[in-house]
Amino acid sequence: MTLGQYDSPAVTPASLTHFMANRVLISSDDADLWGKLEAIQQLDPAVSGGIQGVVYGRRPHSRDVPITGLVESGYEEIHEVETGFCVHITDAVIGQDWRLTASSLGATLRLRLVFAGEAGYAARESHLSDESTRCSFIILPPGEMLTASFKGGTAYRYCSLSISRDYLVRTLALADDELPAVLPMYWARREAAMGHFGASKAALNQASRLFNIRSSPGWRDLTVRALSLELLSMLLRDWRAARSHLRAAIRITPAERARLIRIREQIDADPGAPLTLTGAAGRTRLSRNKLHYGFKQCFGVSLHEYRTERRMDMALKLLQETRLPISDVAARVGYDEPTNFTAAFKKHFASLPREVRTPSRRS
Repeated sequence: MTLGQYDSPAVTPASLTHFMANRVLISSDDADLWGKLEAIQQLDPAVSGGIQGVVYGRRPHSRDVPITGLVESGYEEIHEVETGFCVHITDAVIGQDWRLTASSLGATLRLRLVFAGEAGYAARESHLSDESTRCSFIILPPGEMLTASFKGGTAYRYCSLSISRDYLVRTLALADDELPAVLPMYWARREAAMGHFGASKAALNQASRLFNIRSSPGWRDLTVRALSLELLSMLLRDWRAARSHLRAAIRITPAERARLIRIREQIDADPGAPLTLTGAAGRTRLSRNKLHYGFKQCFGVSLHEYRTERRMDMALKLLQETRLPISDVAARVGYDEPTNFTAAFKKHFASLPREVRTPSRRS
């Protein structure tokens, strides 16, 4: 089947309007990404439960802090193929480090084919990195939080299919024995699972066609829809025929997860307080290994990185909102030596502490 066969499908003006309305485009022209993130929640079943956290440029961003310059060049398109099924088509350079945590209302599946760049994902007891020429899968139970991490200055080229269980079971009427065995098994357990399987050359070629559609916006939406439905069929067939490679995960009990959450809350309350992996492991009665890897699996970032982000964010606010000397700011965020603080701040924000102060607070 060639792209030309999709150029003139029979379609009514009403259906054309529906498909054009259910698309979000992210580009370098965006002044603030929050509105589009909220629109994506309406299209993508994997984030239908809402966005729990955004870290951009190594700074936590709440709804009142604009997100600008995410896409340095290129684009990301999010299309709702049908209710419960959407596709992300990304061919872009990301401006700065970017991490987003969101949840789903229902059980979902995400399938990803990557041609350039490598993103990271974490959900409860699982973590995953993209692998080229292989399809990654992320299986999530209802309400599960998923954290996606991307590196600034990196060119990403991938397509990602996000599908609800209801879409597969009710809309497509697929029985359990028509799905890859691992999929209904983990949904029944209400557990998250991630891994890879080999994608066929036909599926990879089909995915690559999503990046080369040349038509008007209305026909483009319909072409994306047709290609994505066929790609989903191909990938489910490949997955059933292949042996799934699940990523090894550290098992974390609810009690251990609660301890990890307390550690995170302590960091939030006082980022500058002394904290070592050995000391935190002793207080939480977790092994160093489980504390280190378990924290990253639960929250998408290591304990050290999380504390650094909070310390630097606190330092930035003190520098911009007070007249405290830089040495005092350094002490408040846990640095005994101002020179060490300056080096850490420069590494984190690519600016010196004195350079971020407002003119009225530099004297």
